[in-house]
Amino acid sequence: MKRLLARFALLAVVLFAVLAAGCGKKMYSGLLPANQPPVIELTQAPASATLPYFYAYEMRWAGFDMDGTIAYYEYVLDPPTASNSDTTWVRTTKNRETFQFRSDVVDTVGAVTAHGYHTFVVRAVDDQGAPSAVLTRSFNSFTLAPIVTILTPVPNHLNTPQFGPAFRITWKGTDPDGRTTTKPVKYKYKVFAEGNLEFDFLTLLLNPDSLRSFYAPNFPGWDSTSAETTWADLKQLQPNKRYAFVLIGIDEVGAYSPVLSFDSSMLYFGVTVVGTLGPTMSIWNDTFYYKYSGGLFSLDENTFLKVDVAADTPLRFNWDATTSYGAFVTGYRWRVDGDIGDETPRTNETSDIGHWSQWSPSAKSCDIPAIVPPAGRFTETHFLYVQSRDNEDMLSMSVVKFTAIRPTFRKSLLVVDDTRLTPDKLRTTAPFITDIPRGQWPTASELDTFFFARGGRPWKDYPTGTVSPIGVFAGYAYDTIATRFQRGGVVTLSQLGDYRHIVWYTDSKSATYLNPPDFAQNPMPALHAMSYPGIANPLAVWVRQGGKLWLSGGGAASSLQREWEKIGSNGAVYSAADGELAPGRLMFDGPHWRSEITSGSSSQARRVEGSPRAWPGAPSIARLPDQLYEKSPATDPMATLAPTRTSLADYYQSTYLAEAITKPNTVTEDDDPDVNDVHEVPVLDTLYVTLGGNLGVGKPVMTYYHGRENTPVVFSGFPIWYWRREQVISLVDWVLQDVWGLPRTEVPR
Repeated sequence: MKRLLARFALLAVVLFAVLAAGCGKKMYSGLLPANQPPVIELTQAPASATLPYFYAYEMRWAGFDMDGTIAYYEYVLDPPTASNSDTTWVRTTKNRETFQFRSDVVDTVGAVTAHGYHTFVVRAVDDQGAPSAVLTRSFNSFTLAPIVTILTPVPNHLNTPQFGPAFRITWKGTDPDGRTTTKPVKYKYKVFAEGNLEFDFLTLLLNPDSLRSFYAPNFPGWDSTSAETTWADLKQLQPNKRYAFVLIGIDEVGAYSPVLSFDSSMLYFGVTVVGTLGPTMSIWNDTFYYKYSGGLFSLDENTFLKVDVAADTPLRFNWDATTSYGAFVTGYRWRVDGDIGDETPRTNETSDIGHWSQWSPSAKSCDIPAIVPPAGRFTETHFLYVQSRDNEDMLSMSVVKFTAIRPTFRKSLLVVDDTRLTPDKLRTTAPFITDIPRGQWPTASELDTFFFARGGRPWKDYPTGTVSPIGVFAGYAYDTIATRFQRGGVVTLSQLGDYRHIVWYTDSKSATYLNPPDFAQNPMPALHAMSYPGIANPLAVWVRQGGKLWLSGGGAASSLQREWEKIGSNGAVYSAADGELAPGRLMFDGPHWRSEITSGSSSQARRVEGSPRAWPGAPSIARLPDQLYEKSPATDPMATLAPTRTSLADYYQSTYLAEAITKPNTVTEDDDPDVNDVHEVPVLDTLYVTLGGNLGVGKPVMTYYHGRENTPVVFSGFPIWYWRREQVISLVDWVLQDVWGLPRTEVPR
């Protein structure tokens, strides 16, 4: 209440200053011929002095002069409040104007809005210079405060990273409600050193918000950058000292980012001499790639790379390193297991891998003999140590903890649901039973029913007498896994190694989700989570070990390739020319899609004309339909297969999202490498091509790789459940029986 009374007192002072002082303008004199002063009214303005209004607001006014005309209007924003102060009026002939009101007051810790208190004064002046009475309106403006985040180095209140005396910090900023830009118009930052005299360093660490109280809203003495400059080069930092870097963003109406946190807008770090920072290492093999963010020398297992590799198979690891501050790499060395402090020379440079190799600038890879777990065991863990050294004799070390896994293949078939389709929901009103499915068919439970239902059973929470159909996988012996419920969202190599055959499907919509795999809402598919740089994709390793894979769903390729997308390239295209399709990635090595993959819409699919080239063991394609069609009421009655559905358009769809090869992709191999004649033959058969949509006609959308580089892989770039049920059954039976030779109990479908 005191604050409100103060504001009205302020308004009275403003009006006195405007009316009494004359504001530096010619005053209307009673000696002039009789003239009626004009009148004015505000037709649009904030109506309350206490309710907040957006920081950009259009004010409108109208004037009338009964014995003349309105010559112009004059207005002022936030007139001075001191007695006898001159007011600078703005003259205009307009009767409306949009104003941006400053909002630079952030009241509380973590607030997302800023506000400012304002007064608008307007009057009309007639053709004889007589002014009207002034109209005033006071109100609060508000804006959403900008947000800033330090990108590199990544801030974390649990860590104290170490840097040299000079390094670069980068960040990004957003302004959610900006009118002319969606970014802050400028940034301010300051580096606080331990022991500085301006602001207590311990207070800063324990209570970051104290900085706002001390410096806001203008942050005097802080360095400033423009909206386009989102980095700062820190230089001449003192070694063996701690620092804090603090960043804020300011928007177009003066609001500043209020959140000060060592996990986002603040970086706590230490400085060391250049020589203690060794080269920055990268390490990889045919299933993973990882680059460290800086020099590393640590025996903390949290810093180890952890990968699963194939047992009983020789291994190769590769590495490289870069330097900064003008240094250069002079050599590398490596060892497997043992005491890293043991400098005993190798007895044999090739076979004695339990000791350090000799330092050499060309030692950028190692070959490790096959890891053979003892009888009765299927895993064995070892450690690879790799060191790099620069011309200042500074070291970095990478440690790879690798577990060699031997598949058991003790089970025949695993079906992996890697989708994030809509789950069942309970009704919010009585009766509190499962709500009917809505949106595009299928939901998660509808797809489970379509694939796996035993059939003839009452459909839960459906009308009495409604029974489920028999699933298209009925008659096969299989297990199922839903990746959404796997720990960390990832299926391990040990889990996969129990199965000889895997059907894995990821749909196109789920492939767009980017939340972490253990996130509650819309987590990314496991294929995405397993395809990050630095992670050994267990599915890729399993294929190399002899597992037989059918990958499908319309989103599998996108999930596998998303983390390798070239910045600035078309997000729906994965190209070898852009370095996105490359060895060591499952789409390149497994299905052998190696030229260009495009995700887009299509309608129907046609089997390629004629039979693929005959080769020993080639399956017949007679079971495959000549053309794949969408569902229709005649072939897939909704009343039977989706009895609670009411929308025909949700069930009977006319297009689907597919992944297709959009550049020539011929794959050939020597048909008999033991014979010295090098006779190259095709080993990738196209089974179906697109028939329309933005993918066009004739683009391979289902293929079968049957070469020597790995076991056969079937890839379907479409959701197999999209087609008519009868045709889905034909596809399933062709892969499981004709390609894989799996038995099936004869049960009706």
